[in-house]
Parts: sequence; structure tokens; C-alpha cells
Amino acid sequence: MGKARTPGAPWYLRPLALLIAGVLLCVVGVCYGRARLAGRQAEAQRAGQVARRGCPLALGQDLVRHALFRYQTRASLPRAYFARAEAALGDGYVYLVLAQSKSPAGEVIGLFTHRDYNHISLALDADLETLVSYNGGEGIAFPGLNRETVPGLARRAGASLLVYRLPATRHQKQIILRRLGKINQEGSAYNLLGLLFPVAWQPNQMFCSQFVYRMLRLAGLHYFRKDPFQVRPMDFVDLDAQGALTLVEAYTRVGGRLLAREARPLPAGWQASA
Repeated sequence: MGKARTPGAPWYLRPLALLIAGVLLCVVGVCYGRARLAGRQAEAQRAGQVARRGCPLALGQDLVRHALFRYQTRASLPRAYFARAEAALGDGYVYLVLAQSKSPAGEVIGLFTHRDYNHISLALDADLETLVSYNGGEGIAFPGLNRETVPGLARRAGASLLVYRLPATRHQKQIILRRLGKINQEGSAYNLLGLLFPVAWQPNQMFCSQFVYRMLRLAGLHYFRKDPFQVRPMDFVDLDAQGALTLVEAYTRVGGRLLAREARPLPAGWQASA
């Protein structure tokens, strides 16, 4: 096998990363100033921490990796993924994972949403081995549809996750799995522009909450109605008026350890990766 291509930005776009980082730093500074003037000390402190941690620079370097007009990710889900998902079709649920990952993107987005949880993922099995979402690839994969893990989402200090389950029939889960297979074959890209404007240049161009909502709607599992371009991660909880979701577990990274809400052993694979 040849050496895998590094999913970085083209050399000619790297100077643009510094420009974007500068703009983001100015935006964070404005958020800080407004919060201070309004007496919102906690919000001002959060903006200051975002700036000190270098989130604008890290986010600027990541954003230039995104392509707006073509698919970047293909065949990101291996055969083993679909085999595991097939084995879980009969368990009666799909699983939604809300993440406060403490990533640069999440921290900057949080300044505008005023919400801690700014990422959502979907799984078909209770152990979350089939966890997927649209993301930026975290520097190790190309932006688009990618597998995720609980330790990966919660690898940064202070990160936390909420795991919910939603009742689903075998047929409904099969619909989702078939669609995942189609996206995996056709290709995908992260809908970066869609975070600001209700547009997508190609069908498989989505952001995380848009992806999860469309999968649920495709299978008839959506329990609230909203334009997919306008759906944000916390909507899945905030708009659950009928109590469709059940909170299964919560995880928090404390120091170097990933802890469950209840003092119980984590799955072996999670411990090994934590």
C-alpha cells in the first residue's frame, strides 16, 4: 500500500489561514468587548479563554482544508462498520450523541450560540461502535462523513458528552444504513458555507446537525419539524416536546480520565483509547 495522502490544506491556501485566523480573532475580541460592556463576565471570560487557547488560529488552519464545490471524502466507512450496524438493526433504537468537545470550532461557535454542546453524532448500536457524523476530520481525515468514537470526541480536557436513544424499528434503521452506504460510495463534504447560508452545492454536502436531522427524517424518525439548514445540535433536545428521547449516559473528561456519570466501568475499547 502507498503512503496515505495527508489531509492538509494546499500550500497556496496556507497564507489564507492566517488571514482567516486574524478575522476570527477580531470577532472573538468583539464578543469579549460586548460581554464586558454588558456586564456578562462569564461570557467575557469564555471569549478570553478562546483567544488565549489559540482557537482562532487553529480554526483558520482547519477551514482552508474544506472544499466548497466538490466531495472530499469517499469510502470512509469500511465493511466492518456496515457489518456491525447490520448486527444492531434489531435492538430497537438509534442513538444520538451530543458533544461539548472543546475543539477550536466548537469553542468559537459557542460564543455565538451560547450553548456548550455544538456537535451531534448518530449511531445504530448501543456501544456506539457505529458512531458517525459530518466533521472536519480532526486533521487525520478529510472533511465530510467520518466515523467517530466517544474517546475521540471527549479527548480534550473538560469535554463532555450526552448519549440519548430514540426508538426505531429494524426497517427504519435499515433505511438509515442504506443511505449511509450510498453517501459512503458517492462521496461527501462538510457544508461549511451552510453554517451561515441555507445552501449546499451537492446533495451529500452537510454539517453535523443537518446530517442527523436528514437521516431521522428519511426514516420517519424526526420528532420535530425544522428547515435542515436551520437545525442546530441542541434542537434535538430543546424541541423534544413529546419526550421521544431518553438520556442513556453522560461522560466527562476529568484530568486524564473519561468518566461516566455513574461510577461503572467503560467498554474496554473506550478505556484503551481514553
